Amino acid sequence: MPTSLSDKVLPLFSSPVYIDVGQNMPDVIDRIKDLEYHNYSKKYRGGEQTTDMNILKSLPDLTEWLEPFVKEYVYGVMGCSEDHIIDVPCSWVNRHRFQDTSHEHNHRNCLYSGIVYLKCEPNGGDLVFTNHKFEMISPDRTHHNIYNSLKWTITPEVGMVCMFPSDLFHFVTMNQSMELRYSLAFNIMLRGKFGNPSSYIDL
Repeated sequence: MPTSLSDKVLPLFSSPVYIDVGQNMPDVIDRIKDLEYHNYSKKYRGGEQTTDMNILKSLPDLTEWLEPFVKEYVYGVMGCSEDHIIDVPCSWVNRHRFQDTSHEHNHRNCLYSGIVYLKCEPNGGDLVFTNHKFEMISPDRTHHNIYNSLKWTITPEVGMVCMFPSDLFHFVTMNQSMELRYSLAFNIMLRGKFGNPSSYIDL
């Protein structure tokens, strides 16, 4: 039977997923729709992505709009020191046509990852996070919540920003709209000095 868990359960070692919908996002569709795209999953209808993997460098107004969300997640939610510099080593636009999906994956060689939804319809494909913790015994559930779910679904909307630890697996369900779906994905790395004399690294 569902109970109030807020005072009894610690979400210990969680994977914090940040979601916010910003106002006055710059309209960049006309600037990205005619860019060069390639199909990165020819075996499946996996959508297309820009060949330019540093797309934010050519969209300075969107970069400026996005910056406060990134700082809130990195410095606020994740509690990283502001002595560390936020770097976005790669960013790209995903384009999904009718019936395109995105396979389950995570992002390597970075700390955090994010998505900005530039153009999407209500049935244009949901973002689904998956829990890969192995369960030797998996009992039937009477209800699901953030403590016991193996999947968590987020329905995107234009202007939504979502950020998460890069090792968190996720996929996108099928675009059942006849409209093109555009999202911008990016990875985050922190630069600076890390650790103490016996565990020091300068990135």
